[in-house]
Amino acid sequence: MNPTGNCKIQLVITGGTIDSRYDTDKCTTVPHEKSVLDQFLDRYIGIEKEKIAFTELCMKDSREITPEDIKSVSETIMQSPYQQHVVTHGTFTMFSSARHLQELLPDNHNQVVVFTGSMIPLEGFSPNDAGFNLGSAIMAAQCLNPGVYIAFHGRVYRPEDMENLH
Repeated sequence: MNPTGNCKIQLVITGGTIDSRYDTDKCTTVPHEKSVLDQFLDRYIGIEKEKIAFTELCMKDSREITPEDIKSVSETIMQSPYQQHVVTHGTFTMFSSARHLQELLPDNHNQVVVFTGSMIPLEGFSPNDAGFNLGSAIMAAQCLNPGVYIAFHGRVYRPEDMENLH
């Protein structure tokens, strides 16, 4: 646990609504071609670039995330010099991806991994839940013990909690 926030956090970007725009022709959200999260954190939150390492792996709707994509997330985390990670991800398959990642990580890993996403895109909508969820995940990554978690709407979940949300 690092309550002082002195360590760098790796933001592993996979797309999802949090990093999307609304496409009026398709009547749905579509992931940006390139993430806007670094600009948001810099412009509106003021987190110094030295505090966050951005790793954009893909920009996909979570229903298009493959097991290979989650394997890439796992490899990125295990090869990282950082111990705290926030994975941005779409909400449709966030819990199943978190469970899959949990299976891929070795039992003795010392990584804190926090998945987050949003129901409303970060850009183009106000109010939205995206900034709050992202900030909550960054805070959670600094305070939680090693493991895989989901930070969403002010709560922290374990990947297996999905079955208990009803």
